[in-house]
Amino acid sequence: MNTPPSAPSAHVLRLLAAARRRTDAVIVPLLERVGPAPARVLAYQWGVWGAQGQPVQGSRTGGGKAVRAALVFACARATGRPDTDPLVPAGAAAVEMLHTLSLLHDDVMDGDELRRGRPAAWRVFGSDAVEDAVRALTPHAVGLLFDTLPEPAATTATGLPGSPPPRDPETLRAPARATAVLGDALVRLAQGQALDLALEREPSPGVAATLRVHADKTGSLFACACALGAAPAAASDLTAFGEHLGIAFQITDDVLGVWGDPAVTGKPAGADLSARKKSHPVAVALTPDPDRADEDIPRQLHGLYALPRPWTASERAEAGRLLDRSGARAVSQAAARGHARAALTALARVCPPHEEAGEDLRALASFVTGRPY
Repeated sequence: MNTPPSAPSAHVLRLLAAARRRTDAVIVPLLERVGPAPARVLAYQWGVWGAQGQPVQGSRTGGGKAVRAALVFACARATGRPDTDPLVPAGAAAVEMLHTLSLLHDDVMDGDELRRGRPAAWRVFGSDAVEDAVRALTPHAVGLLFDTLPEPAATTATGLPGSPPPRDPETLRAPARATAVLGDALVRLAQGQALDLALEREPSPGVAATLRVHADKTGSLFACACALGAAPAAASDLTAFGEHLGIAFQITDDVLGVWGDPAVTGKPAGADLSARKKSHPVAVALTPDPDRADEDIPRQLHGLYALPRPWTASERAEAGRLLDRSGARAVSQAAARGHARAALTALARVCPPHEEAGEDLRALASFVTGRPY
């Protein structure tokens, strides 16, 4: 069984708790704007309400860990942005909302019945209600960024009461930049989801195409979080840090989807394999490799994936044995380590390892990849 990600350190727990608290303060009031039916779905997914609309008290089982929000706040601190900048918590909330809608949509598309140890939202509310919630949420993520603008004085240029004057273009620049970052992530999410669905129909999707999906569906949100938090001068390097960190995280998640402990993943053992997902290890195993001891593995695995019916227990076990024999687990783990190293190299250009400014970011990187840095 794959070694599970390291348990969060006290340092990381503090970062995540603070990010979740500050993000809740923005998102929970926002739920009142989206309408009662979408709000029930979104509040359930975010973990603040139960399936019957009851508030969740104390420790929540849903809603995730707020890793992306924590990256926003940590990048802001590392690059000297003031804690009072309202775009920082707004950006943290916006990127978590994009992540929320991507999970809602993924679960419907993939038919996943569990999310974070609870019934997936579509199982509770139905797929139509989930799609409605996704449509309702999207414009509010962008609106959050412009909500940070100060209200202009209700006077004309002559000082007389009347319509507000046009806003100073400089005042609009920061939220406009943040909106562009968010919009790019949203487009990449859509592209990644479309490619992901297309690759599921490909007999051998290829490792490069699988990594493209990971970059667009996961790397994009980590990169978005870092860009929204970073001061402009450091945004490029921290965006690269987030992109590589997100890909490393997703490959690690793929490995856990085949060999992970249900207590870690919140899903049944081997859930991704049983669902025949073309994850990174599967793409590796399906790709012919002349250096592999058993060159017949791709053909045998192709045969199992081509079956037009659910696998039997013995077929599921055989697929697992083929993946074990293929060496895909080690290849995927090495790929995750490579992207993690690339992330830390980009981070070092902004926060050298001996400087305390990047301590929070290195701690978060260690947590999401399950490796000490």
